[in-house]
Amino acid sequence: MKRRASTPRRPAQPALLLGPLLLARGGQGDRWRISTVIVTDGEDEPPDLTVGGVGLPVPPRWLGTLPEGKGAAWRYDFAVPRGAQDGRADYGFLDFGSPWSFAVPGMAVPPRVALADVGGDAPFGPPHSGPSPWSALLSRHRVQPFHLFVLSGLVPRGLATDGTLAGPAQAERRALMASVPHLAAWTGPGTHHGKAAGPRALHRLLAQGLGTEDKAENAWAGTDDLVQGLTLNRLGVLALDAAADPDMLAERLDRLRGCRAALVLTRGPRAPITGWRAHLARLRPGSSARDTLTPALDRFRDVAAMEIVHLRPGAPPTAEEACRLLPALATDARWLEARLGARGLELTTQEARPAVLPAGLTDAAPDTGPDTGGGR
Repeated sequence: MKRRASTPRRPAQPALLLGPLLLARGGQGDRWRISTVIVTDGEDEPPDLTVGGVGLPVPPRWLGTLPEGKGAAWRYDFAVPRGAQDGRADYGFLDFGSPWSFAVPGMAVPPRVALADVGGDAPFGPPHSGPSPWSALLSRHRVQPFHLFVLSGLVPRGLATDGTLAGPAQAERRALMASVPHLAAWTGPGTHHGKAAGPRALHRLLAQGLGTEDKAENAWAGTDDLVQGLTLNRLGVLALDAAADPDMLAERLDRLRGCRAALVLTRGPRAPITGWRAHLARLRPGSSARDTLTPALDRFRDVAAMEIVHLRPGAPPTAEEACRLLPALATDARWLEARLGARGLELTTQEARPAVLPAGLTDAAPDTGPDTGGGR
């Protein structure tokens, strides 16, 4: 009996617990460097990623298993070509449904950046008060796409420890994760805090796309010091971790040299001092943790002739603080938009506007947000 020749098996569509989550790696000449992170159910290798403008399929790189659950994190690294004006890049798994897409910043286009603190996921107002802030942010993105989303608090509150998405407005948040490259700043406790080990491992895997021993180019620090930064069309972004070494601040600021303006995000009103420096400060009579950030920013601003805006989440800044509050998206229903134009860095506040009800209507149905559609 003649045996029928076996046919090669096609790769199965990956079962995604989370993703895709776009991570921004910065501009490099005429290329916009991106990583895409997914979390699959199990450790079977997912198929290659097909990206518009990239000649060859992009293979996955295994990052590791999540602190809880059975999910595995994978990363795809690629760089898409840029023209003078904005473009669009589609990406996805070949033959597995419609692709996702994101805006590719043009080299002659001012960067458009959204900034927010997403550390809290409290419901927004009463049921009929209007769209959720995530819905409003997504609607704003669809009118004029953002090039970059800089946020604090994506992990751990925005994501469960098993890698699944937690909190409200999940459809809108998934759409933003897949369509806007993120730079997610850590705002949790120090590196060596015992309770932070799991969340920080999750942050490395997802929000930075880093395995245990990895050090990405835009993680401007060591294994445990999660300082991040990138540049895009002469706009610099620097996010300082809670465990950042203040003595290394000048070196990291120097990487922004050549930019016209920079956004610097920190966790609190002053750069934290940790480890043996904090211990010595406590032993010194009458001493307290010095504000090492403000003098360093002032010196660099003068030397580099650069416009620098310092932002942080939390309580409103005091009169002595030369910084601006990073609004909490869920509770304040606001976010910031930065645009580097001909007249310098423009920073404006946007908000989710309450729904306008017709006269006499008091019992409106809750807003369910826009149809996120947009691929997948």
